[in-house]
Amino acid sequence: MTQMRIDDRTGEVTHRPTLKKNKLTRRHRVVNERIERRKRIDSRFDTRRSPIKWKSFHPRNIGVVYLYALIWLVFMTWVPDTWFTWLTHRSVLNQNAILVVVAVGLLVPLSAGVFDLSIAGTISASAVMVSWGLVEVGWSMPVAIGAALLVGAIVGNLNGFLVVKIKIDSFIATLGMSSVLTAFAVWRSNNRSILGFPDGFKGLANQFAWGLNKTVLVAAVLAFGLWFVLEHTALGRYLFATGGAREAARLAGVQTDRYLWGSLVTSAMFSSLAGVMLAAQFGSTQAQSGAPYLLPAFAAAFLGSTQFKRRFNVWGAVLAVFVLQSGVKGLQLAGVGTTWIESLFFGVALIVAVGFSSFRKRVHGGQRRWWRREESGPEYFLGRLLGWGRVRGGTSEDNAKQWWFDPSDAEGHHIKPE
Repeated sequence: MTQMRIDDRTGEVTHRPTLKKNKLTRRHRVVNERIERRKRIDSRFDTRRSPIKWKSFHPRNIGVVYLYALIWLVFMTWVPDTWFTWLTHRSVLNQNAILVVVAVGLLVPLSAGVFDLSIAGTISASAVMVSWGLVEVGWSMPVAIGAALLVGAIVGNLNGFLVVKIKIDSFIATLGMSSVLTAFAVWRSNNRSILGFPDGFKGLANQFAWGLNKTVLVAAVLAFGLWFVLEHTALGRYLFATGGAREAARLAGVQTDRYLWGSLVTSAMFSSLAGVMLAAQFGSTQAQSGAPYLLPAFAAAFLGSTQFKRRFNVWGAVLAVFVLQSGVKGLQLAGVGTTWIESLFFGVALIVAVGFSSFRKRVHGGQRRWWRREESGPEYFLGRLLGWGRVRGGTSEDNAKQWWFDPSDAEGHHIKPE
């Protein structure tokens, strides 16, 4: 039985039993929690490293942030009159809300270790279905939207069946499904644009505040919800476990087939919702309307995976979308070509940012040292520059003699007196 620990010298209680819950198993266990206050450390003997986690500011972790700062620096000097307007950045948010929905939905199968190349076909098929239902058949708006979302559900389940049950590689299965969906969109639309949507449907993409469209609000809600599921629930942990080591996760009791199937259904549902938003925002639909979203969605997902978490994460993908599209917008405002500039900027920015994330300088064991807390003390350049571990009152001989040196400290956390 766990009991309270009492100091023999002072007679004070130093530890008390408390219940701790394991987040994974949800079982409680009794642990001893320390209750005595930590002793105040004399500043003359304090050689602790910087409290700032410099690793978080490394370009490998937040390279997109530095890229965005570079974009601002370039365009604030190149086209200051148009760059420093809310209209410019508002248009970037409004135009790329649909891409955010597609990119964050794509994160789910990628986190599970499978590809979904059918997202472009799903967007086209859903947009054509909702347009055909509203214009050609005369369905009500809820019925037409429900039919478009049903297309996404069917596509996701077909992808799951092909990948999980038939054991077809996800790359091949979803690529073939994309061609089937494109053929369906061409057949359903008679290979022509569908126009004439009712005002109520086009109102789904109207402005709601500060000039932002309702699609921005939908994208923000979906991104926040998916972030919570992936980062703060057991479902997200099991999903990442499936993508990291599928066989090991299966042996540990995770139903990997169920998570693979569900991830493909989730991606297809997000893509079908993006198709509905696309039809409402642009007021017309074509059979190939979803094709331009395939490459940017994958680029944002993989570029975002190099940021913050070093794995696929929602906010990295969202930030990557707006950073890349802000660069494209700035080049368009500067008068650079409008047809080829987007593809060029996406490719160059992706190579540069991922190159920053993977570059490592081979110094002292093959890792960068300037951000490591245990190697940023006063015996190193950065520690001397910022004064970490410096003795108060100067560096006289008397003060130097009072430094505490621990001979058993093999890692050099303390300074040996001269």
